[in-house]
Amino acid sequence: MMHRKNSLVSQVLALVALLSFTACDPEKDDVKTDPPVDGNPQVTLLSPASGYALARKGETVTIKFEIHDNELLNQWEATEAWKSVSGVTYQSETRIAGQFAALSTTNAIRTISYTVPNTPALQVYTTITICAYATDNKGKRAVGKFRINVIPDDNSSTNYAIQSYAGDTVWSITTGADYAFDLINRRHGDNTNMPVPNQYIREASVPPAIDFVFTSPIWGSTDSVLVTTNASMFNFDELTYETMWEAYVTSNRIGRKTDPLSPGDVIILKMPNLPHFAAIRVNGTSVADGRMTFDYKYSY
Repeated sequence: MMHRKNSLVSQVLALVALLSFTACDPEKDDVKTDPPVDGNPQVTLLSPASGYALARKGETVTIKFEIHDNELLNQWEATEAWKSVSGVTYQSETRIAGQFAALSTTNAIRTISYTVPNTPALQVYTTITICAYATDNKGKRAVGKFRINVIPDDNSSTNYAIQSYAGDTVWSITTGADYAFDLINRRHGDNTNMPVPNQYIREASVPPAIDFVFTSPIWGSTDSVLVTTNASMFNFDELTYETMWEAYVTSNRIGRKTDPLSPGDVIILKMPNLPHFAAIRVNGTSVADGRMTFDYKYSY
């Protein structure tokens, strides 16, 4: 009798367990999922892939963007803004004629044929920033950008002169001294004998490494440097104001801190006496004594 009772209890427990397992089986239950996340629209530059163009007044640049979203796009707009090399605004952001349209699609290709205005108000060496906006039916907006840098009509050299120096030295900050350099007065030093406005370049290795990294402390965030990595990109020996400007405005490797430097690297620096530039060519580096040798030139 006791055996039958235990057997009945076992059967009941097994049935309860089976029902519990079945109730927890996700394949046998209505799965509740969160609604999909509504992403922002996307604006992708298709061409020119470099993200910039050099053009004279009157020349036309063709720019192509792709726009898409998981919602319906309902508006397209493109604008232009003009700024000098020294950051002076010649024209604030305004809509480009013919570049505004209502949409009802999730994906589209938009092409802008932009003619650089032939007007005295547009100076040479101006950067024209093209902004392409896409808005979806929920009001979310995305932007893509392209820049056109205006070169002289006759491609002739400016009246700016070039000062050249060779065989200068700066040490790694890990050595504790002479890790900054004053390009105008041609002297090196450190924070104890050289104020920040005179530190046009400063070596910025993180101890204990000596990897010869340059920063540009002058004028805070308004100053920046870029590096061109080989002679095919920049001819230091034959440089002009135009080639320094061109290297500066067409590089995507731009910031206030360089990658680790090696012999042959060239750093283009925007000077505080705008709109001038300096070019610094690394000649040699020595980890043994933390020393870098370089030549440099600047416009004035």
